[in-house]
Amino acid sequence: MAYVTLSTFVGYSNGSGPKRASFVRQTRRLYERPAHGGFDFYRRPTNAIRAGRAAGMDEEAMTALVEQAPPAARSHFAAVADGWLHYLGRPEFARGRLPEVVEAGRTRWRAGDFELGVSPHLGLRKRDGRTYATWLYCKLEPLTPDVANLACWAMNEVMDDLIPGAEAMVVDVRRATPYVLGARDRARVGRWALSEVSSFLTLWHAAA
Repeated sequence: MAYVTLSTFVGYSNGSGPKRASFVRQTRRLYERPAHGGFDFYRRPTNAIRAGRAAGMDEEAMTALVEQAPPAARSHFAAVADGWLHYLGRPEFARGRLPEVVEAGRTRWRAGDFELGVSPHLGLRKRDGRTYATWLYCKLEPLTPDVANLACWAMNEVMDDLIPGAEAMVVDVRRATPYVLGARDRARVGRWALSEVSSFLTLWHAAA
């Protein structure tokens, strides 16, 4: 059984070529011999984003995030902070229409020998009532639209365990870009997602 988080699967699908084999080999080693703090470099920024939005103190939370960042992480955290504030500056959020935070659950999605941990960073309810289980992508490498759709598809598959009745949304935070998967595209993306699972498993077993 291969168990990975959504972040890991997104990292795999966002790559290409022979580097994928190296990525899976390194990932398997990490999961078999985990090191403290080795998985989630961006845990602090995503926690700050959630806390700041919940309190209605986004700018203060982002300022504190950057000021308190370790020197090696400061430039990365600053880029995330700037991107998040730009996202909240979108026209849809003008005149005090910022989304409110709602609780999001966590669960696992399974396909054969593959198990995916799905944990949105927060739920967001917009002023029009639409609610989104929201996953934040904070890495330096741009997120391709296809891979953003894959992450949305995975969340939509288990939405009843996350926020019943909600939609999935991925935000590429550094680039202040949201992605939502339209209903017409779900079958197409689902077929590709299953092919990505198959290729991941092939490389996972080869790395044993």
